[in-house]
Amino acid sequence: MFLFRALLLSLIAILSSNAIAEGYTTLNERVRPQVGGDKIEVTSIFSYTCPFCYQLEPQIEIWALDLAEDVELVHLPASFNAQWEHLARGYYIMEALDLTEQAHMALFDKIHQDRANMGSQRALRNFFADFGVDGDEVDSLYSSFGIESQIRQDKSRLRSYRVTGVPALIVDGQYVIDGNSAGSLENMLRVADERIESVRNSR
Repeated sequence: MFLFRALLLSLIAILSSNAIAEGYTTLNERVRPQVGGDKIEVTSIFSYTCPFCYQLEPQIEIWALDLAEDVELVHLPASFNAQWEHLARGYYIMEALDLTEQAHMALFDKIHQDRANMGSQRALRNFFADFGVDGDEVDSLYSSFGIESQIRQDKSRLRSYRVTGVPALIVDGQYVIDGNSAGSLENMLRVADERIESVRNSR
């Protein structure tokens, strides 16, 4: 019995190592994608305070321009602590105001280039003021039911994805790609392309 258990654990370790060698790990249970229809969902998990996310995000934006019609990119701002959750609310305020295209990288730049302290609600008010948004509207959205619900859903998805660090990419709710498994930030998108093609061919 002990020998069988040892062999089983060794086999699991080998299979896991092989997956990592390919640049990704596979979840035991697929997480149902958020996007509808037959689209292949790619979830980009990030935090505005993460310097590696800041490096990767411009590459993701360029990569997303050439995605096939059957692929949809979804951003998920991680909320592993209070500060990250605060900035995740900033992301969803952008989405609610249809400002993501203009404000997403601008918030990254504010933190990493300007070294601005964005840790308060007042700082977010000032940030969105640059885009012509009234501070009262920012405050209202910040604690709105819609954004509260989205934050809760995101935390649940993060637990299901078993992601504990960023940046990370999830392909089709089952393949987890990060800098460690892929070998580098740059390689993450190549691995994502391979997983997308694999999912497409399996359908």
